[in-house]
Amino acid sequence: MYKAFYYIYIVAKNTVEQKKKLIFQMINHTVFLLFSLFLYKYVYELLPKIGSKLPFSNAIWSMSMYFIVFWLGFRNIEKIFRQDILSGNIEMYLLRPIGYVWQKVFVQIGQGFTTFVLALVLSVVLDTLIVGLPQMSQTLPVWIGSLLVIFFLSQILTCLIYVLCGLSGFWLGNSEPIYFVVSKLIMIFGGAWVPIAFFPKALQLFAEFSPFGASVALSYAMYPNFAERFPVSVLNLCAWIVIFGVLTAVISKRAMRKLSING
Repeated sequence: MYKAFYYIYIVAKNTVEQKKKLIFQMINHTVFLLFSLFLYKYVYELLPKIGSKLPFSNAIWSMSMYFIVFWLGFRNIEKIFRQDILSGNIEMYLLRPIGYVWQKVFVQIGQGFTTFVLALVLSVVLDTLIVGLPQMSQTLPVWIGSLLVIFFLSQILTCLIYVLCGLSGFWLGNSEPIYFVVSKLIMIFGGAWVPIAFFPKALQLFAEFSPFGASVALSYAMYPNFAERFPVSVLNLCAWIVIFGVLTAVISKRAMRKLSING
């Protein structure tokens, strides 16, 4: 455990030193927040009835949450795997005391942690000042605690999904096509472009219970009925984590075996 935290700390420390990059990332995030705000402000003015499906403040917070977790960058795990496989550098990482998959996960957490924290603070401040808090049926402390549970579970699932995308490169040679399809499905069913509350009912259910939508469950947690859906969301996330966790364990062992045999 100490090695893991130290690994993440070293990478995060190096990231903090890249101040110009962090500034431009926050400018990018701010532009997205303001663009979403003004775009959906006009959408709600033109179509006032959609407010019955999802209040305006909740829609803005929902889209903000998607791009907050976006900055953690777990999607980059597949790219790291792909580069190691195509370059042949993967063998040098196998000599380290931490397993190959864990190395890449820790590196990505370290690289994305500072940006994630800054984006979280920026989003909370801007959203609160401009649209106020989202409508919720829980007390604020309970709501925040529930969000933390959903956040950790959904990010574990996201990490497993992209690890599996990267591991597919051991057989396909290039895992980019798999990554492209998976990332687009997550964007669609995670509410990156349109909140799923606006989807047809059947598509809403698929988005919520599929691994693609569940991996961004934090965006759904901004909906007014979150308290009712919380137990179901937790069970759904836990089920997918178990499934993808088993797949990751089995496939990673076979991938390392394939590497040792083929050299």
